[in-house]
Amino acid sequence: MKLRQRIVAVLMRGEEWLFANPKYVLGMILAVTLGFATQLPSLKVYTDFSDLLPQKHRYIQTYNRIKENFGGANMIVMAIEVDDGTIFNDETLALIFEATQGIDNLPSVNHNLVSSLTHRTSRKVYLTSDGNFASESYYDPAKTARSAEELEQLRKDVIANPRIYGLLVSPDLKAALIKAQLNESELDYAKTFAALQQVREQVSTPGHHVYITGNPVLTGYVYTYLEQIIAIMFSTLALLALLLIVYFRRFYGVALPLLGIALSSIWGLGFMALLGYNLEPLSMPIPFLIAARATSHGVQLVARYYEELAITKSGKQAARNALDALFRPGSLAIVVDALGLAVLMLGAAPFNWKLGISAGFWGLAVIFTVHFMVPLALTVLPQPKKTENKNQGMRSFLAALMARTGGTQAGATAILVIAGVLMAGGAVFASRVQIGESEPGSPILKRDHDFNLSTKAINERFPGSEELHIVARTAEKGGIKRPEVLQAMEAFQAHMQYDPALGGVKALPAVVRVVNRLTHSDDPRWMQLPDNAAEVGGLMFAYMASSPIPGALKEFVNADEDEANMVFFYKDHRAETINRAIALAQEGAAQVMARVPGLTIEIGGGLIGVTAAANEALHADHMVIIPLVMAVAFVLVMLYYQSLHAGWLMVLPMLFSTVMTYAYMGIQGIGISVNTVPVIAVGVGVGIDYAVYFMDRIREEFAHTRDIRQAAINAFSTTGYAVSFTALTLIAGVVMWIFLSDLRFQSDAAVLLSFMLIVNAVAAMLIVPAWCVVFKPRFVTGEADAASEGALQPA
Repeated sequence: MKLRQRIVAVLMRGEEWLFANPKYVLGMILAVTLGFATQLPSLKVYTDFSDLLPQKHRYIQTYNRIKENFGGANMIVMAIEVDDGTIFNDETLALIFEATQGIDNLPSVNHNLVSSLTHRTSRKVYLTSDGNFASESYYDPAKTARSAEELEQLRKDVIANPRIYGLLVSPDLKAALIKAQLNESELDYAKTFAALQQVREQVSTPGHHVYITGNPVLTGYVYTYLEQIIAIMFSTLALLALLLIVYFRRFYGVALPLLGIALSSIWGLGFMALLGYNLEPLSMPIPFLIAARATSHGVQLVARYYEELAITKSGKQAARNALDALFRPGSLAIVVDALGLAVLMLGAAPFNWKLGISAGFWGLAVIFTVHFMVPLALTVLPQPKKTENKNQGMRSFLAALMARTGGTQAGATAILVIAGVLMAGGAVFASRVQIGESEPGSPILKRDHDFNLSTKAINERFPGSEELHIVARTAEKGGIKRPEVLQAMEAFQAHMQYDPALGGVKALPAVVRVVNRLTHSDDPRWMQLPDNAAEVGGLMFAYMASSPIPGALKEFVNADEDEANMVFFYKDHRAETINRAIALAQEGAAQVMARVPGLTIEIGGGLIGVTAAANEALHADHMVIIPLVMAVAFVLVMLYYQSLHAGWLMVLPMLFSTVMTYAYMGIQGIGISVNTVPVIAVGVGVGIDYAVYFMDRIREEFAHTRDIRQAAINAFSTTGYAVSFTALTLIAGVVMWIFLSDLRFQSDAAVLLSFMLIVNAVAAMLIVPAWCVVFKPRFVTGEADAASEGALQPA
């Protein structure tokens, strides 16, 4: 008790100072606000791909090492499909060439990692009459017309090349791919996407379909919705203002909570800009929710002010009494909120670190921008002429409702039993939630969006647009040329082909086999791997020498010839696809490394590789972040109230809402991703506000009534009314995303958040008072506690 009394004494002295110097404090808040406002012009909204990756994960470390040589996860894939016949006609080939040139000229493109049938690196390798290697491009842009015989020969040449047929030209010969890797260090998604759309428009002609997919395309589409996001922001503010007007029907009740939104948003966004952090477009509902949470604290304070004004008839005294009553629970809720948000810093990706720091500061800033600002502003502003409480009718209705349900022993017991049954049932559905995506395409966009339709079309016609890069690395330079290494790579590829979802493979051994056959008069019997490293090296040199383009083997092997890239093609990056592929890769790697000394097989590239790393990190993150949010709430509330029971009563509604949230995700097939974990963490923390305010109001009412049932009834009719409205305002902060956002992820995230907000409010309003009625916790009913708080009760 001594610790708590010291805390109370410090809070009382702080409160006395605040009300003794309201204009000084408001002036400081305004000055800091202006300081943060000067930083807002430097705030940027963009996606940093590396921020979304767990940089310390072994897959990502491999990915960062190989992406410049072998390609990363930011790959653009375009397909041109002909309606009738095959692509082997002059018009279609010209379109493929035009598209290839256009993509090769995109901003940020890696010119060494562009490939298509008509690209300069796609060449027919053959033996000359004097036995030397030579090569020529499949397509000559200077030649505008070809005879039927020439087109037929081109068709045969393409079918004979396993690097082209099936990988860059579809098996039915009706479509061709153009693929390009982008340099992540200088990637401008918006600029690149705009240029890509111009290329697509130029090659979209009658008789052809053009499809585009890839992570840069997905991100580019997201950028096109930024204006819509701004429109949703203004729509949300208008809705919040309307709700405040309906609820309060008084100027202060509307103006001060909206002012709190403005001040806290300036502090939060200005802080992000000051640190050089960017706003991630897909995480935009989170800042909206944090801002709406600032509104909820403002609503609680203004609602209590009008309650006290109806009693005291004095504006200054009512403001003082409102802060007296809500200073402790409000400050505690805000601090727990802020620390709960800051826990996101523990996530493996840099995005989590940035979000945790900025959201934690933003949440903590509410103490100054709302919790102090609102009552101090009410102190210096003119007193309202009308002092009656306009919401008394609704409060009386809520009191009567609670008196017949949770305000009775039987009703409270029934509420707890029903909650327990729901949690047990919810746990079954919650177990179905998986890490990663649960469907093909991208859940960020609608299922009928051009991106998802293009992705589906490309995957139906080709081995797959989703790549997994796996590196074979030897201890010594030139080690890749060892026959046993090439044989191990082929054994590994064969093991990976146990996966029925694997669409195809591209790797060095196949190139060596083809060149070996060519050196022996194109005899198929010689399509085999040589038995010594010198001969392998000779075949590799012959292949490179046949091409006038430098780096003919760069996509397969590095300059030191101690790393070789194997590319595996998949049609989606669903969690089950990735899990199966990674399990097979780990199993196959262990087998071949055991047989070949000095050989290591490393997973780490392509969209499949980085997504696998992200999924593994997310599994660890969400197993830490969500429990830690609850642990922080438990510890802080327990320490403040000096009661384990208080800590448990804080966690109970949060635990209930979390189980229900995961159950909802399991039913709806929503996976845990880098975008959903922060949403869940923020949504879970919302219950902190509700529970703290309810717990403290029950304690306060019990000190007056000495009847736990009546205390619960009074709390439900007062704080419960405010909580129900604040829940409504919080939902209003995200609900517009459901109806106005064309980004499916933001719409789905808003639905998920709305569900969490409703469940949190219901849990706090029903479970907390029901628990108090049934178990009568001592931190609520103890006479010593009540007496020690007497000095802080409103006058």
